[in-house]
Amino acid sequence: MDRLGVGLWGGMPVNDLIDVVKLADRRGYESAYIIESFSDAFCFLAACARETEQIVLGTGVATVFTRNPTTIAIAAATVDSISEGRFRLGLGVGHREIHLMRDDVEIERPSPFERPLARLRETTELTRAIIRGAHRGEPVRYKGDIFHVRDYEPWLSPYRGDIEIFYGALAESTFELAGEIADGVAPIFVPLDFVPVMKDAVARGAARAGRDPSEIDLGCYLPTSVSEDVEEAKLAAKYDVAIHMSSYRYYRTYFERRGRGETASRVKQRVDAGDMAGAVELIDDDMADSVTVYGTPEMCREKIDRYRAAGITLPILFPLYPGFRSYLPNERSKAGIMQVVDSLGS
Repeated sequence: MDRLGVGLWGGMPVNDLIDVVKLADRRGYESAYIIESFSDAFCFLAACARETEQIVLGTGVATVFTRNPTTIAIAAATVDSISEGRFRLGLGVGHREIHLMRDDVEIERPSPFERPLARLRETTELTRAIIRGAHRGEPVRYKGDIFHVRDYEPWLSPYRGDIEIFYGALAESTFELAGEIADGVAPIFVPLDFVPVMKDAVARGAARAGRDPSEIDLGCYLPTSVSEDVEEAKLAAKYDVAIHMSSYRYYRTYFERRGRGETASRVKQRVDAGDMAGAVELIDDDMADSVTVYGTPEMCREKIDRYRAAGITLPILFPLYPGFRSYLPNERSKAGIMQVVDSLGS
């Protein structure tokens, strides 16, 4: 089976999510990822590690404004040890709205959303230094513009001295940073004609560091809805696009850059007026086709292969069950998501 990942977003109890990862492991998926908002990602992946045999387990993503590099390194080394080297660390900066809503909660010690790219760089460097130092039994020293560590002796027993780091990203500047210091990227809502932009940005970063750009994985999350009823599958995909457009400015800005700013603005207005169905009607077939995968299993495999041909080295399914309308828990989620995973596995 060609490399294929699955990214999970919740929609069901944690034990049911673990069952989905177990199925993906049996069906030959290369990797599985969990979004941080729906469970503690590291705790969830540690449980999955004891229930699976081959699949790589990744955060998709852990945000660098939620945890500092020391806590990230400790959590990453723990899951990597439990899984015996099957962990992949997905990092991202998140975005300002999530930060204000969830992370910046201390009245006396506010945590501003500042210098995100510099924070991502230093988190990557320091996390790696801590894991490497623990593996070698050496103290860790690091002095950056944001983080400073003095003679830290990590009491860890990492399985490896180095762990793969992927960036969840939408901006070219982050792709460039990945090319410079990370192992891969994994954006979402990627049109096929945007893949060359990703590749070029990664290559620019790799050139700065004297790296071979082919060593950096080009992953992407593909919202995927599988059904013999193609219209039903398409509607689920359109709901996912509309939800992201209306929820956060971060995604609207991204769609603006892709030439869909007017649609994103109108979708937001409809949702704010309480008309989600009307907002979804604004997502035309061309837009749904450009950033999602839907239809019969055969149609979905063909579309995934087109991403591979364009240069994506790791397609990651973001499964949507037929009838998907929101990210709230739904009794249909587990069966529908498992059907997507099962139908597109090896």
